[in-house]
Amino acid sequence: MKSTITVNKEVKELLERKKKELEIKLNKPLSWDDFFKYIFTEREEKMPKLSYEEAEILKRIVEEDRKNWKTREFA
Repeated sequence: MKSTITVNKEVKELLERKKKELEIKLNKPLSWDDFFKYIFTEREEKMPKLSYEEAEILKRIVEEDRKNWKTREFA
């Protein structure tokens, strides 16, 4: 299946530049499909993965800190 998306000139130039940089880094030519797959896969791998319990702890810490911040802001 083939598709086309329209982007402005600046975005197109940015994508072409980033694709070229990645080709140099990997030392091989990439199709646009390969380029996007690499970018999205790399992003997913770099994202921190938390357990449900860890996420709940962080959420609670942020909520408490926000309350403290509001108190400090108006003190």
